Amino acid sequence: MAKRSKLAAVGLALGAAVSLLGTVGNAEAEAAAQGVGTTIQAGSNLRAAATTNSQLAGTTVAQSKAYIKCYMRGQYVTVGNYGTNVWYMGYVDDYTAKPPVSYYDVWVWGGNVNVGADPSPEVAPC
Repeated sequence: MAKRSKLAAVGLALGAAVSLLGTVGNAEAEAAAQGVGTTIQAGSNLRAAATTNSQLAGTTVAQSKAYIKCYMRGQYVTVGNYGTNVWYMGYVDDYTAKPPVSYYDVWVWGGNVNVGADPSPEVAPC
């Protein structure tokens, strides 16, 4: 009977340790998956999906503040000498629009998002 109690205690301790490790792993994943604050270029189309065929939510009037949550690979778009299939999802605040407007959960083509590289190493996949 004492042997069973010891095994049960070891099992409970092991389960707690595994559970704790899982929590730490989730916290690290959430920290890595946090978005990035940046800007969106003036004249950028904000869309409902990662394609130019999706519904247009709006177009930025001037360079606008943005918070990018994640990215995905969607339609490949080329403008000038730059092309990418990376699209970023997040929210955009266009304070120069009349009246000022905020767009939530919109997609922006990577070439219009000022993050330095597509995809940005600071942004997790969606």
